[in-house]
Amino acid sequence: MSYEFRKLYSDRYLIWDLLRETDPYYLNHHLFDTDMTAIETDIAARQASGRVIPSYIAYTLAAYARTLTDFPELNSYLRIYPFTRLAVYDGVDIAITIERIWNGRRIILLGLLRDAQKLTVDEIQEFLRRWRDEPLESLDEFTRYRSLLRVPAFCRWYLFQIFCKPFPTLMRQMVGTTAFTSIGRHGTTFTTPLSPRTCTLSLGRVEPRPRVSTDKTGEEMLSYGSVRAALSAWLTLTYDHRIIDGVDVARAGDTIRTRIERWSE
Repeated sequence: MSYEFRKLYSDRYLIWDLLRETDPYYLNHHLFDTDMTAIETDIAARQASGRVIPSYIAYTLAAYARTLTDFPELNSYLRIYPFTRLAVYDGVDIAITIERIWNGRRIILLGLLRDAQKLTVDEIQEFLRRWRDEPLESLDEFTRYRSLLRVPAFCRWYLFQIFCKPFPTLMRQMVGTTAFTSIGRHGTTFTTPLSPRTCTLSLGRVEPRPRVSTDKTGEEMLSYGSVRAALSAWLTLTYDHRIIDGVDVARAGDTIRTRIERWSE
C-alpha cells in the first residue's frame, strides 16, 4: 500500500470553518516596503537605558491600531443577515494568531488585544509576553478554544451563522474588530492571507535590504540617491473590497509605514 489514511485533528476543522467565511473574490492586497531604521534607533535607546525591548510585532501593532482610528471603515464588520449593514467600531480590538504547544502539538490560538489604540508599545509587548509564556490553562481564550473543539464540526459553522454573525457586538467579543498575523520570523518574506475580516495586517520577515536614499532635505541631501543596507519588512494589508476602495487602503498603509519609519511614542 502506497499511502495511509490519517484522521484530521479537530483543530483543522476550525480552520475549515474560517475558510468557509472567506470569499477570495472580494479580497485584495496592498504591500508596503517599510524601513525599520527608526525602530532600531528606539531599540538602541532602550538598551542604553536598560528598558524592556519590544519586538517588531509590538511596534507594528501600535502603528496599526493608531492608524485604524483615522480610517474607521477598516475597523468594521459587514453584517449580511438579516439586513446588510456595516458596523463601524469605536475602538480597536486586534485579533492575533499565536502559536503554542498543547499535548505535544503546535496549535494556533486567537488572542485579543483590546482597545489597542490606547496602549503603549510596552503594554503591547507585555500582552505578547503573557501569551507566549504563561500557562495555557490561565488564558481565557484557550478555554474558549477547547470549548469550540467540543462542538461537532458538522454543526459548528451553522450555529455560528445563526447565533453569532447577526450581532456585531458578539462578533467583536469573539474575534475582535480587525486582525494581525506575522510569520516573518519563520522565514516568510511576505504573505497575502485569505481573511474573513474587513482588514488584516501581515508583517513579513525583518531583514537587511538595500535602500536608496530619497531625502532631499538638510544634510541628507548630500546622500540623495545613495544605496545603504537597512532593516526592512513587507507589510501587507488584506481588505474586503466590498467595503472600501483601494485608494483609501493605500493611504492607510502609507500611514502605517510612515508611523513606523518616523517612530515616536
